[in-house]
Amino acid sequence: MAAAPRPADTLKPIVIAGGGLVGALTALLVARQRPDWTVTVLEPQASGPAQDKRTIALAAATIDVLQQLQVWPEVASAACAIEHIHVSDRGHLGMTQLHAEQQGVPALGYVIAAAQLNQALYQACLAQANIEWLAGAWFSHSQPEQDSIAVHYQVADQPHVCHAQLLVGADGSRSQVRSSAGIQMQQTDYQQVGIIAMLELSEPMQGWAYERFTDTGPLALLPVSDQVASLVWSLRPAEAEQMMAASDDEFMAKCQQAFGYRAGRLRKVWDRVQYPLQLHLAEQHIAQRLVLIGNASHTLHPIAGQGFNLGVRDAISLSQQLATAADAGQYRVLASYQRERQSDYKAIIGLTDSLVRGFSNQLLPLVIGRNIALSALAWLLPLKQQFARKTMGYRN
Repeated sequence: MAAAPRPADTLKPIVIAGGGLVGALTALLVARQRPDWTVTVLEPQASGPAQDKRTIALAAATIDVLQQLQVWPEVASAACAIEHIHVSDRGHLGMTQLHAEQQGVPALGYVIAAAQLNQALYQACLAQANIEWLAGAWFSHSQPEQDSIAVHYQVADQPHVCHAQLLVGADGSRSQVRSSAGIQMQQTDYQQVGIIAMLELSEPMQGWAYERFTDTGPLALLPVSDQVASLVWSLRPAEAEQMMAASDDEFMAKCQQAFGYRAGRLRKVWDRVQYPLQLHLAEQHIAQRLVLIGNASHTLHPIAGQGFNLGVRDAISLSQQLATAADAGQYRVLASYQRERQSDYKAIIGLTDSLVRGFSNQLLPLVIGRNIALSALAWLLPLKQQFARKTMGYRN
């Protein structure tokens, strides 16, 4: 026998599992779009956001959204503008540069500490009257029903359950929401390890970001403050192991050798961490009354700095689909979201995958081809404009 419809006052419109960057942003966007709804967030951290040591690159389109939500003024002073991007292939002539001024914008993007942005989004969520933030709530599992989805979670080891029209999985790359729904991930292992570190330089960055393709893999320097940069270095696993074991002086010497002196001398390194570089993409992004967003749906190679920005566009698209929805979890709404996101995924994953494979290979035809491509970007303005717009997070 079918279950009786649940009374409306006991049915939540939307529950978001995960109050990190993408989850909190989604909560704000939906809450502002739908003041008639209460948006519930399940966040495992009991006392505010986790202390994330990463720095993240914010595309210009992401800044537009943060401005719209009035979050950007709270963090703008802590962010460092990327006004110029220099892309080169070590030991070869291919090179191109992008400039904010040529695009008619104050910056191509910004770099900020993830923890600072997360804190600002968290505070904005607490201040939003129609967001219910459940701190210390760990998502356990879900069960779709006739007109809702049962969301099971724990607080202080005590089980709880609520019912919602829609469950949003924004709980990261090890998503329990995804696992509970039985959604599989497609995985591509690039046989590379990413080393992230902070560097102090002898010269001011002056708004420059650098992407340098080397024999061992791409190396990026992003401006964090006047003479501090965030390093993202992709290496083969054996080389990464050696670099992680090296002393600070040895590490800086190898990094200087790979990067050169365009940004000055390296004076100090700290906060070295490593992680395997892989592409993960969910085989499907929706299920019955459930949708995956952000890293729960996809994780990318950091070569183009698009991972978080892709998650931001997930949040924007989902909130737009829900703006006029009578039932947040209706299949038509979720299917429309998935169709709309597929083209963006295809474009960004295609871009990052081709950059990784094309610039990590030393076969002569590929070396020649990529240097021709970089030279073409430098001289063909329409092509350069299109590349710059993609870098800035604008799809059209």
